[in-house]
Amino acid sequence: MSEKQTNQEKSSFDELEQVLAELTVDQIRFVVARQEFSTDKEAAGEIGIKPDTVYQWKYKGCPIDEALRLMALDGVIVAKHLRRRNLAKAMAVKVAGLNSDEERTRQSVATEIIEWEIGKASQKTEISGRDGGPIETKTNVTGIDRGFAEALALLDEARKRSDAGNPPSNNE
Repeated sequence: MSEKQTNQEKSSFDELEQVLAELTVDQIRFVVARQEFSTDKEAAGEIGIKPDTVYQWKYKGCPIDEALRLMALDGVIVAKHLRRRNLAKAMAVKVAGLNSDEERTRQSVATEIIEWEIGKASQKTEISGRDGGPIETKTNVTGIDRGFAEALALLDEARKRSDAGNPPSNNE
């Protein structure tokens, strides 16, 4: 991606952010719906407003058409903008759960908020073999590795005999 293309994308991003900041939530909803429909009338009906409302917005100078043009370049910007605008409302709904009549709901909400802020409590997990013993591993070897594995097995056997006080045999 060229530097010029990156700068154009950043410029479009900044421009769309500025345009969206001038629009109301209903106007942004219209812009989003308009991407799906071929006429303003259809998009207005989809979000439950009168087509004349859209005409009035445009007549008063709301940058609806500019938002549509820029959004066609990157719809993700609009989604993020809406998310930021509604974050406080979403948090208010979540926090309201702390006042629920249901103990289980209050506990769940409290845990979720705590984990957002300070992270989830660590949980210790212990892994062991059969009956709490060590984990046994087996390795499949082929070709050249087989000779190396056999040599290691002979060395291991010699070490075990030496540890037990038995001298190695002559063929080791």
